[in-house]
Amino acid sequence: MDQVEKYLADFPTIGLDKLDSIKLMKRYDKKFIFHKDKLKSVFEYLRNDYQVLEINRNRAFKYENVYYDTENHFFYHQHHNKKLNRYKLRCRKYIETNQCYFEVKFKNNKGKTIKTRLLLKDNYINGKLTDESKEFARTSVLIDNGNIIDKISPSLWISFNRVTFANLISKERLTFDINLTYTDKRSNSRSINNLIIAELKSENVSGNSSFFQYLKTINISPSSFSKYCMGIAITEKNIRYNRFKNKLLLLKNLT
Repeated sequence: MDQVEKYLADFPTIGLDKLDSIKLMKRYDKKFIFHKDKLKSVFEYLRNDYQVLEINRNRAFKYENVYYDTENHFFYHQHHNKKLNRYKLRCRKYIETNQCYFEVKFKNNKGKTIKTRLLLKDNYINGKLTDESKEFARTSVLIDNGNIIDKISPSLWISFNRVTFANLISKERLTFDINLTYTDKRSNSRSINNLIIAELKSENVSGNSSFFQYLKTINISPSSFSKYCMGIAITEKNIRYNRFKNKLLLLKNLT
């Protein structure tokens, strides 16, 4: 991450308080995956229009996550089978700020992502969901009258570093995830080096973002990419992954 920090050294910065003015808990997402060799030129392009998040002099932050699913991977198969109105459930810890949230992400049939979250007072990623988290999930996950929540358990641990940019004028957030590491239920870990996962988050569906247009000029196209689903496809030997074959091949070529 030292090299990444060097790329960011002269960037204009934004604090967490101003960034919160564009939380985008309801948003549209576009993801892009590319080799880390292109990261420097991408950051250079952002310099004039975007500010980088800085907290306590840090500009790259460590995230730790645990995703929850049923034993037969119900939420994974929702995504794999192209189901609309699908969910993902996780606990996420922001290492630098020592905050932890239980989060429910819902992708509706219009392609809009709606995220709800619960601050965990003990600041701890819970392997086992607390009663408070379960109740929160039951009110958010409208499947089987919420009873599916009693069937979920930790499915996959994911850690990565993230750099976040903001454009207050266009109300966009940009995130870049680096150093992706998966750990399965058997404590086997796998790191995916050289991969950058960029995500453009905005209030409206639009291809007019200057960042989006710039990526076209360097042959980077939007690409659906679920860190959770790709992790399950990689770590679970007997899982169906037909829909993700092309993505897994692309991932192999990039890394």
